[in-house]
Amino acid sequence: QMFKGFEKLKDVQYVYTPFDSSLCGVKLEANNKKQYLLTGQILSDGKVLIHLCNYIEPWDDLSLSQKKSLNQRYQMGCDCKVS
Repeated sequence: QMFKGFEKLKDVQYVYTPFDSSLCGVKLEANNKKQYLLTGQILSDGKVLIHLCNYIEPWDDLSLSQKKSLNQRYQMGCDCKVS
Protein backbone atom coordinates (compact mmCIF):
# COMPACT_ATOMS: atom_id res chain seq x y z
CA GLN A 1 0.00 0.00 0.00
CA MET A 2 1.09 3.55 -0.54
CA PHE A 3 0.03 6.17 1.99
CA LYS A 4 1.21 9.18 0.02
CA GLY A 5 2.37 9.62 -3.56
CA PHE A 6 -0.73 8.58 -5.52
CA GLU A 7 -0.62 11.91 -7.36
CA LYS A 8 2.68 10.79 -8.95
CA LEU A 9 2.38 7.02 -9.08
CA LYS A 10 -0.58 4.64 -9.13
CA ASP A 11 1.22 1.36 -8.49
CA VAL A 12 4.67 0.40 -7.21
CA GLN A 13 6.14 -2.76 -8.72
CA TYR A 14 9.81 -2.23 -7.83
CA VAL A 15 11.71 -0.31 -5.17
CA TYR A 16 15.29 0.64 -6.07
CA THR A 17 18.26 1.05 -3.74
CA PRO A 18 22.04 1.34 -4.23
CA PHE A 19 23.96 -1.94 -4.58
CA ASP A 20 25.34 -2.21 -1.03
CA SER A 21 25.34 -0.53 2.37
CA SER A 22 28.58 1.39 1.68
CA LEU A 23 26.57 3.26 -0.97
CA CYS A 24 23.61 3.59 1.47
CA GLY A 25 21.83 0.62 -0.07
CA VAL A 26 19.15 -1.11 1.98
CA LYS A 27 18.85 -4.88 2.38
CA LEU A 28 15.29 -6.10 2.91
CA GLU A 29 14.01 -9.63 3.34
CA ALA A 30 12.58 -10.58 -0.03
CA ASN A 31 9.93 -13.05 1.07
CA ASN A 32 6.22 -12.43 0.76
CA LYS A 33 5.61 -12.65 4.51
CA LYS A 34 7.60 -9.57 5.56
CA GLN A 35 6.04 -6.13 5.19
CA TYR A 36 7.79 -2.80 5.65
CA LEU A 37 6.96 0.83 6.19
CA LEU A 38 9.26 2.62 3.73
CA THR A 39 9.95 6.25 3.08
CA GLY A 40 11.88 7.35 0.03
CA GLN A 41 11.76 9.35 -3.16
CA ILE A 42 9.72 9.08 -6.32
CA LEU A 43 12.08 10.07 -9.12
CA SER A 44 10.99 11.95 -12.25
CA ASP A 45 11.04 8.69 -14.23
CA GLY A 46 8.62 7.08 -11.72
CA LYS A 47 11.17 4.91 -9.93
CA VAL A 48 10.87 4.64 -6.15
CA LEU A 49 14.29 5.01 -4.50
CA ILE A 50 15.16 4.17 -0.88
CA HIS A 51 18.46 4.37 1.00
CA LEU A 52 19.79 4.10 4.55
CA CYS A 53 18.89 7.70 5.42
CA ASN A 54 15.18 6.99 4.90
CA TYR A 55 12.82 5.69 7.58
CA ILE A 56 12.54 1.94 6.99
CA GLU A 57 10.84 -0.25 9.58
CA PRO A 58 9.36 -3.75 9.51
CA TRP A 59 5.57 -3.34 9.81
CA ASP A 60 5.44 -5.83 12.71
CA ASP A 61 7.92 -3.67 14.68
CA LEU A 62 5.63 -0.62 14.64
CA SER A 63 3.56 0.08 17.73
CA LEU A 64 -0.22 -0.30 17.63
CA SER A 65 -0.47 3.50 17.89
CA GLN A 66 1.81 3.98 14.86
CA LYS A 67 -0.19 1.48 12.78
CA LYS A 68 -3.48 3.09 13.78
CA SER A 69 -2.11 6.54 13.01
CA LEU A 70 -0.93 5.48 9.55
CA ASN A 71 -4.24 3.80 8.78
CA GLN A 72 -6.51 6.51 10.26
CA ARG A 73 -5.18 9.56 12.11
CA TYR A 74 -2.55 10.85 9.67
CA GLN A 75 -5.23 11.32 7.03
CA MET A 76 -6.96 14.00 9.09
CA GLY A 77 -5.95 17.48 7.89
CA CYS A 78 -3.97 15.98 5.02
CA ASP A 79 -4.59 16.48 1.31
CA CYS A 80 -2.95 13.13 0.60
CA LYS A 81 -4.75 9.85 0.04
CA VAL A 82 -4.29 7.29 2.81
CA SER A 83 -5.27 3.69 2.16
